[in-house]
Amino acid sequence: MVFILFYKFNTKHTLVKKVLFLQSNKDQTHTFVKYFTKYKPDYELFFDKTSNMVSKHNDFDLIIPCGAASTLIYFMNKGSLKIGKSDFVENNFITYDKIKTLRIVEKLGIPIPRTYTDRKDLDFFPIFFKSLREEVYRERGIINNKQDLDNIKSKTVFFQEFISSQGTYSVGYIADKGKMLTSFTQKEVISYPYHGGSAVVLKRLDDSKLGEYTERIVKEIEYSGWGLAEFKFCEKRNDFIFMEINAKFWASIEFAFINNPFFLKYLFDIEIEKKNVKTAVYLDRWLVSNTKEIFKTIPYMFGAKWLKNRKLSDVLKKRFKKNQNKKSKKA
Repeated sequence: MVFILFYKFNTKHTLVKKVLFLQSNKDQTHTFVKYFTKYKPDYELFFDKTSNMVSKHNDFDLIIPCGAASTLIYFMNKGSLKIGKSDFVENNFITYDKIKTLRIVEKLGIPIPRTYTDRKDLDFFPIFFKSLREEVYRERGIINNKQDLDNIKSKTVFFQEFISSQGTYSVGYIADKGKMLTSFTQKEVISYPYHGGSAVVLKRLDDSKLGEYTERIVKEIEYSGWGLAEFKFCEKRNDFIFMEINAKFWASIEFAFINNPFFLKYLFDIEIEKKNVKTAVYLDRWLVSNTKEIFKTIPYMFGAKWLKNRKLSDVLKKRFKKNQNKKSKKA
């Protein structure tokens, strides 16, 4: 059953258009709502957490899939996906197959992690594991020993060498027929959870190699639409290592909007002033981090742009409930 909520944000305006957000529990939805509320007050905003009945949504002026699953579901039902001036094409879904994508990137001469699909080949630790496909539940984490490996019962994961350098590098982009129209490069300095979670601290970057690698991948796939390419830096190789492409809107997209307003204009016809923000801290994610990440974040907070996707009061309630559950388990 579809869960749809209706919000009328500004009753002083005549509401003339309707927009539906799919997988509306995602952080990026909160970002979109923020900008639509401020710059598009003549829109009614609807929210569908499940996307299970997307084929019945025919009376909306705009439908925005906010996650990987909803992007695929929408495309399969409608046969096409266009937001603003950007066409999201079928080729992009190649990237949902993580192993296939890695092989494509490897043939381009771009470094990838040592990758294994058979756990029998694993004789070293630590190793990293994650889901074979993007649209399913995202399983990921670090395996430190043979016992940890034996505890991983899922058959829908694969394994990679663990690259221990701090942070993840990513290039957000809009492309058309394999050509990047615009991009924004960032480093997730601190994430929570540590192994592949959402960014708590972000820093703006200008790195030509990351841009070049992403351009070559986008061209090879003949990618059109929006996406995010992720890399780690390997000190042994002294180079960036390709990890994956997220063919969807990403959780920290507001950092790209602020620094490169082309994204907002091209996708949603929203114009904002460009701000050269070097560092951003997501307060709502910081508050739910573990104690170690909370203290590690503090030095970055001075002079940073503070962002949030969720009400801090709701976040604090969630953290309090989490702490209470921990105490109950110990008791």
